[in-house]
Amino acid sequence: MDNFEHGITRGVNGEGSGNSYAPAAINTNDTFEVVVDAGMEPRRTEKYLERRMEKVPLSMRKCEKTKGYFDPRVISIGPYHHGKEELQNAERIKPIIAQLYISNSGRDMDEFRQNILGIVDIARSYYLEGSTDEYSDQEFAEMMLLDGLFSSAYIECMTSGYEDETITEELIKHLGLLDFEILEIDVLHLIENQLPLQVIELLMSLKSNHNNLTEILATYWAERNLSASMKQDMGELDTGELNREIRELLDSKRIDCKKLLHYPELFWLQQNKFSESNHDCETSNVTCMWDSLFSFRSITELKAKGIYVRRSTVYDQRTIKFKPFFFFFGVLELSPVMVVPEFIMIISNQIAYEWTPNNPNRQPTMAYVNFMKSLISSAEDVKELRAKNILFSPCTSDEEVVRMIDNIPTIVMEDLNIYGTVKQRIQKHYNNKAKTWIAELIHNYFNSPWAFITFLAATAVIIMSFLQTYFTINPSK
Repeated sequence: MDNFEHGITRGVNGEGSGNSYAPAAINTNDTFEVVVDAGMEPRRTEKYLERRMEKVPLSMRKCEKTKGYFDPRVISIGPYHHGKEELQNAERIKPIIAQLYISNSGRDMDEFRQNILGIVDIARSYYLEGSTDEYSDQEFAEMMLLDGLFSSAYIECMTSGYEDETITEELIKHLGLLDFEILEIDVLHLIENQLPLQVIELLMSLKSNHNNLTEILATYWAERNLSASMKQDMGELDTGELNREIRELLDSKRIDCKKLLHYPELFWLQQNKFSESNHDCETSNVTCMWDSLFSFRSITELKAKGIYVRRSTVYDQRTIKFKPFFFFFGVLELSPVMVVPEFIMIISNQIAYEWTPNNPNRQPTMAYVNFMKSLISSAEDVKELRAKNILFSPCTSDEEVVRMIDNIPTIVMEDLNIYGTVKQRIQKHYNNKAKTWIAELIHNYFNSPWAFITFLAATAVIIMSFLQTYFTINPSK
């Protein structure tokens, strides 16, 4: 992730200058301090970043296609959607979950509350200026407390080794199974529905010294992302393999919650770090604008030119490979993707995050979606990807899948170097007249076993007719 690790951050006391536009743009020698006095003084933290919890860019929010992609459907976390009437059912369950979560901590709620009051000014500073003015310090601290405890309880109950069946049962009892399933998007992936990770980390550490947010999130990430496709192929992943993945995440220090704003930034960073560590998701250094533009289009068109899609053995969604095959053909390897409304919402929020001020300026998520949009422009493209076990969707029609992908908010402007090498290889094959002529001949006339058998039969008849004519004219002596 070297490409993301640039920029200058301001120190806590205003030292340094410039803006930090990448989530990892933090000096590795900086530290996040939590000071605990011997008495009952609340813990105090220092603000680590100058970046804010941004809102979705207005142009995206106003787009009719993205309606509902950025708003919580069940629960509000933080001030931006707090108090909405349609979210009041979940509001009533927050104190219940908070009490259940801290019940085994040996501390009472007032101690948690005092610690949050101790950092209320810092917590406010993470939100846009003026967005928290309507709340007094006590009101804002209470929001941070209940939302933070709910968020902590939820992420733990969704992570192996940290589950609390009592909390899960209580959530399902009050919200119902459908809303419980929706919570994952609301709590972890909406960029406007978040608390600073420092608040979450503080509350978890107060609950138990053994509760390490970094390790919990590494476990969650391994279970939800790195292992998802493996489970699909192999059934449930064995514990040893999962533990190995978690250990690798921790050992490589890919997660550092002290340098991140919120959950969506963490998952964005993890997704793109994993992608960029894979050399076949490589970028290219294009020197001329025209070299970065490509004329190839959909899966169907590529197939006609002798480029076939194949399911990748690399289980990172963003990795795309192209390989020549048997002189005249090429293979485009794509990782499996599940196109469901939840996927559309998650990836739309990641793109919105990429377009918020002082955040990544390379837009790798948008580059991935734009590439997929260029490949999937018709129901025939979806059909081909489904046939190759690359695209999965519960949609009742392939046209609906095309519409869902098209509704993901992107613009043409992006870093054209991302996937540049793959695109250049495809274009080189596409421009090779000899390869594409032979491929089109085979595609047009031998696109089924029966066509090939008919060709062989016709060839045999012609050869037999020739031989018969020859021996009639030149009988053997």
